[in-house]
Amino acid sequence: MDDWHRRLVKELVAETPAGFLPDAAAALEIAFGHARSALTYALELARAHRLPASGAVNGDDIWLQLGGGRVRFTLNRREGHIVVNRPGQDEVRVRADGVDMTTMARDAIDALVAAWRAGPAHARTPSAPPPEFEDEPTKG
Repeated sequence: MDDWHRRLVKELVAETPAGFLPDAAAALEIAFGHARSALTYALELARAHRLPASGAVNGDDIWLQLGGGRVRFTLNRREGHIVVNRPGQDEVRVRADGVDMTTMARDAIDALVAAWRAGPAHARTPSAPPPEFEDEPTKG
């Protein structure tokens, strides 16, 4: 956890009922945020191109489904780990210390995309043609 994260945790939660979070708990939250960021990017990119993707990036259980495959990250604060489910791999419980969650999330998404691309061509067809966007939508 870098200085910015430490300062933000201190300033943001110092006067809440939970008080200051210990470094391990804060590191777990930050790691989960990195997974959330990667999933959000992939989900929004797929949706923008009308690909058969769905997902959820709110709360402590985030996931992305593309075609028939799914990646999922579940934050378990009580036990201090993140449960990671990836296509074709066993479930993994990860603690924040020493783990690069950004890389783990990106690798999981890459595996999901690879499995989706290896599937039948008709399953990769966008659900609708891309919309036509105006270059200057505020011009009236």
